[in-house]
Amino acid sequence: MKSLHLLFTLLMCLGGTIGVHARELKAVSRMSYYTDETQAEILVYLPDGEARATLDGSETRYELRQGVNLLPLALDGLAMGPNLRQLTIEHPDGRREEHRVELLRLEPKRNEVKIDRLTGTLRVDGWQWLPVGFYSSLDGENFGFLRSEVTQGINLYSPYHNITDENREARMAYLDLCARLGFKVNYNVCSLAGSQGVGIGNNASQEEKLAALREEVLRVKDHPALLSYYIADEPDGQGVSPETLKRSYDLIHELDPYHPVSVVIISSLPARRYADTYDILMADPYPIPNGPVTEASRMIREIHEQMRFEKAVWLVPQVFGGGEIWTREPSAREVRAMVYGSILAGARGIQGFHRMPDSGSPLLWNGFKEVAVELQRIAPYLYDPAPQPVACDRPEVEAKLFRRGDNLLLVAQNNANEPLAITLSSEELPDAGEAWLLFENRRKAIEQGRITDMVGPFGTAVYRIETKAPASAVAAGNLLVNPSFEESVEAGQTTGGSGGAGGRGNGATQLPDARIARDGEVSLRLNNPFPGAGAARSLFPIDNEQDRTYILSVWARTDRRSLEANAANGTKMTFRLALGSLGEKEFELTDSWRRYEVVCPPQEYKRTHHGGAAGSITLLGEGTAWFDLAQITPDIAILTERTTDRKGFVVRLECYLDGGEIRYTTDGSEPKATSRRYEAPFEVRDVETVTARVFAGGKAYTPVSRVVAAHKALDAQVTYLQPYSAKYAAGGDGAMTDGVFAPLNAQAPLWHGYFGNDIDLVVDLGSVQPVRSVSMGFLQSLTAWVMPPRRLEVLLSEDGDDYRRAGVIDYGEARQGAGEYDYLRIPFRFDRLRAKARYVRIRAEHPQTLPSWHRVQGESWMFIDEIVVE
Repeated sequence: MKSLHLLFTLLMCLGGTIGVHARELKAVSRMSYYTDETQAEILVYLPDGEARATLDGSETRYELRQGVNLLPLALDGLAMGPNLRQLTIEHPDGRREEHRVELLRLEPKRNEVKIDRLTGTLRVDGWQWLPVGFYSSLDGENFGFLRSEVTQGINLYSPYHNITDENREARMAYLDLCARLGFKVNYNVCSLAGSQGVGIGNNASQEEKLAALREEVLRVKDHPALLSYYIADEPDGQGVSPETLKRSYDLIHELDPYHPVSVVIISSLPARRYADTYDILMADPYPIPNGPVTEASRMIREIHEQMRFEKAVWLVPQVFGGGEIWTREPSAREVRAMVYGSILAGARGIQGFHRMPDSGSPLLWNGFKEVAVELQRIAPYLYDPAPQPVACDRPEVEAKLFRRGDNLLLVAQNNANEPLAITLSSEELPDAGEAWLLFENRRKAIEQGRITDMVGPFGTAVYRIETKAPASAVAAGNLLVNPSFEESVEAGQTTGGSGGAGGRGNGATQLPDARIARDGEVSLRLNNPFPGAGAARSLFPIDNEQDRTYILSVWARTDRRSLEANAANGTKMTFRLALGSLGEKEFELTDSWRRYEVVCPPQEYKRTHHGGAAGSITLLGEGTAWFDLAQITPDIAILTERTTDRKGFVVRLECYLDGGEIRYTTDGSEPKATSRRYEAPFEVRDVETVTARVFAGGKAYTPVSRVVAAHKALDAQVTYLQPYSAKYAAGGDGAMTDGVFAPLNAQAPLWHGYFGNDIDLVVDLGSVQPVRSVSMGFLQSLTAWVMPPRRLEVLLSEDGDDYRRAGVIDYGEARQGAGEYDYLRIPFRFDRLRAKARYVRIRAEHPQTLPSWHRVQGESWMFIDEIVVE
């Protein structure tokens, strides 16, 4: 089939137009129904050319362009229930078409599920929602399976079952469990709707089945886990007529207009024939091993072309095999190709057929879960109504480009079982830049609107591209790694911490959520299926100092469903924010973003592990909460950046205590309430000690100092006569003269590390000039096995050939002087040199082994940071 070519433009007054090739004019309500939207819209698809439209004989004319046109209507102009609008379309050749469009308006309901016909996607409980789940049988062992798989990105469950009195308790039990876990259910009523077994007796009449269907719909329609009613499994293959299913469809919508109806078909041919019996059409091509993986996307593409702007289209991928007519299971890579190929073809839901949790190979199921987690990360991009085709020099590769705000997402799927070198190109790609492969932790250059890469057998490449630098509210003095949860190296996780679930198998989850964020594109979602289930996030420890004040803050919110569930139980939706032993506090959540903080005053702190105090977020209430922009800041931060001429520093002081005022000095003295008040950034063009202090609420906080070194060797070239270790390169040869001092942490990437080699380097000042002091710092750490040099020598030269000794420090064996997990900076300084030189040579004798007093014996590292020449 010819791939769809979509072109999106925006109508300034009338809504948007989206160019797409299809076969017939369509006029429908954009949403399946409206509740709390600000406006309703009529979607008019014009296959080609231009036209004019009027509504209900009004004099207002809408100019229609080729593609999709959205005609806005005030929601308050619609009555509750169905609203019919007469749409008249006039073509340039004089032809007139009349279309009756029904817009349904309903009272808002907490578990409502809507279909956006523009995108074919769902809105569930007010949220964008991409279903990725599975079929199975109704069996008790599935309950444990649900608890484990909800942590893996699975969010949809659809068990096969008849509707009988005997299994009523089991049906309600799995619905209740799914609601607690955050699953939605494609509820199977096939046995009553005319497709499979009857469940109330094989000889039951259609009227008896419809009566039982009525009873079941009334029983489950308000359940929070309900997504849709599944009324027919392959009716085209079972000889079930559309007329039979239509009666069930109409009855369900009469009783419950808030939830869609779904049907599965085995080919694309009956899509139109059964169109009046479903809102969601699922297709179940099972091609492996009898056909190519592209059979899935081909079928979805044909259905999507027929039903676009009318119905939602889902894929039922083959996650089983080795029985009946299938001689083997598909591989996990084949499942990946089927799913992603179908997503590119228009599928916006995935319901895998897996039979039972233990019915297939674990690698096959794990491969499906991997795709599920990936799809949840990119789901918001799939709401783009106009994905653009992407050209590839290999015909085996399908690719499309999706837009979300200022960001682009390029998805390329290799349909061949071999690795391919590919070049992807699109006019939408920037001429130059970088693409981040979301699930591979690597980046590729964009050159002239092209990306050249290698994609594996049946592999998927997902590239995220920022078209402009994102704005962020992360404070410059933040100490926390990945505060906005944006960074990840694979799907389903974010760097900078780890999660907890309070015990194996209880169903508590912590997952990134790309649908909602306070800062950036991703938030952290925690869900407790019951109060105190243990959904939590531990944060990477900071290098705190025991005489400082620290503020741990986070933005957070919950949803109305969680608030109401807690209120019904007489409880509150709360979470705990803690910074190790420094402080903690519990907070009550609301359904809008709010900032919460814990201020931890100075106190004695004994390190018992690498790093310092670690923050944590623990959800206490039952339900779901989202967290973003988690930060740890000191009360005050001294921040520097280079001046435009690169010869000095601009110093900025930031206070993170509410109502705080900053007083500072530049001579190393302790600031008083009468010291200079900080009002604006200032320049430093020498070596100065900036000391700052916060005054707030009548209290003077602990002062903090930082040496700002605009020294003679700033940006000077360094020649290394002995190499430093590639493991601790600190960014390269310029690290020793960049004006940046390394923090007290052996893992900080600002130290040059030496193992076995002595330090022997030469700093070129560029010209002969007076030198009065040379200083540098070395690290000492018991647990990192880092010790200062035994001997340090500084030599000076005017020509680089003849050196004279400026000073020697025989330090000898390292002193104890620190706890097991403490870090010390050992300063070495040579003053009153009164010399002239262009070249400064540093020789440091490596300690080689750990000192005799160390609790273990072994080889030692030697770490050095900035070399300051004054």
